[in-house]
Amino acid sequence: MREHLVNLALKLVGCPYIWGGANPWAGFDCSGFIIWIYQVFGLLPSGDWTAQGLYDHFKQVPPTADTIAVPGDLVFYGAGVHGITHVMLRLTATLVLGASGGDHTTTTREEAARKGAQVKVKPINYRQDEVVTVHVVFLGE
Repeated sequence: MREHLVNLALKLVGCPYIWGGANPWAGFDCSGFIIWIYQVFGLLPSGDWTAQGLYDHFKQVPPTADTIAVPGDLVFYGAGVHGITHVMLRLTATLVLGASGGDHTTTTREEAARKGAQVKVKPINYRQDEVVTVHVVFLGE
């Protein structure tokens, strides 16, 4: 299932970043992207999740030596575990995928295009405030 999740997520590269967006037709913000992907695969109950809420939900599964840098896990950014402001999907040990480049003012496709705000692959250290990677257990693992 992990490979299928990552493959679906990669098909969304180029989808616009829209503040509050939570599906491929309207666009995504960072948490909306993760929510949509994870809900497609039954890994997250419905709800209005933020990046902090996603961390709080999934933090119970700390990564181990065998699970660090596993594709499909979540990488959180912010001012610490109580100040999570951004989330991305881990692709490799050095790459993440997610909606980025926008902010609360990015509410239209035109604004997203002007800012280059979209779902994209980035180096994991593209931000200096990486907090933690959280391993997500998929059914059958």
